[in-house]
Amino acid sequence: MQILAKTTYDMLVTRKDYFNEKGRETTVGIERSKDIIRNFVLRPIPRKPVVLPDILYDLAKWDLKPQYRDSLQGLIETLDANENIVIELASHTDSRDSDERNDILSQKRAQSVVDYLISRGIDPDRLVAKGYGERVPRTLGKDVVKAEYTFKAGTVLNDSVINLLAGTSVKEAAHQLNRRSEFSIIRNDYVPKTKVTKNIPATKIEMVVKPEENNVPFVKTKDGLRQATCYINGITTDFFYDAKEKEVFISPALTLKLLKDGVIDKTSFDGDPTKILGDGTVADKAVLTLKEIRIGKNSTKEIKATVNKKIQSLQFGDILLKKFGKYSIDDATSEIIFE
Repeated sequence: MQILAKTTYDMLVTRKDYFNEKGRETTVGIERSKDIIRNFVLRPIPRKPVVLPDILYDLAKWDLKPQYRDSLQGLIETLDANENIVIELASHTDSRDSDERNDILSQKRAQSVVDYLISRGIDPDRLVAKGYGERVPRTLGKDVVKAEYTFKAGTVLNDSVINLLAGTSVKEAAHQLNRRSEFSIIRNDYVPKTKVTKNIPATKIEMVVKPEENNVPFVKTKDGLRQATCYINGITTDFFYDAKEKEVFISPALTLKLLKDGVIDKTSFDGDPTKILGDGTVADKAVLTLKEIRIGKNSTKEIKATVNKKIQSLQFGDILLKKFGKYSIDDATSEIIFE
């Protein structure tokens, strides 16, 4: 079919006993006619629990770390596209500590994931948190390499297997694989409520460790940068803080994502957009204006950013961070704290 210029299209593909899939294509920023092809891969609704990727916990901890929140994006998209399903969010511990403590710990881990999904606009009635403690050791569905050791598909990571492993690091890796979260479909007849909750932009809700304060958690990268979450024009992304950085840099990939999502357009760029934007490309060192960046509860507006192909996402330093307000950095708790 022929589609219109400067228009964004949302698509929904369905099939019985399969997860629905949504997609979006836009002609914003496309200057000449072209064929747009979008392939959809529909996944069968599983009967067994699905382990969520990269949701790992420190020993005896239940907080959902910022670097693992992106692992839930696929589940959020699945729930958003399949409004009739209800899931159980299950969490498991390793076998150390007592049964009672592990039951409590796993319940808190499951609830931390559910709380995050709710903060992203998922109806609480569609989510059930369940902690299984250490009672269900993980059965590996495929080969997994951890601590330079290959755990073979089909392995059940119970104590008898783990105790036979050679080396403390390999045993610890096995325990960490048991500390997992997973989801199961328990109903597919849920009747969605009004759209009010669903249509609240997810980026309008923030996750803070201490609600009475304005603390933004971060992780340190191998390069010594601090990585945390921010919101650009309402879109969730990571930023990298380098205190000595004087400019604001944005990656080509993030720039193109913002264009695709329609939150910036060719008028956002300084200079001739025909020389800056190509067919799915953006010129290195191009300068654009971001209407708003929000970190925690604070925001600043009309920020100039330079496209830099050498960085990931967004990167800036003390000069920009001061515009969000007076702050301090606590490396002991891994938090940026705004007063």
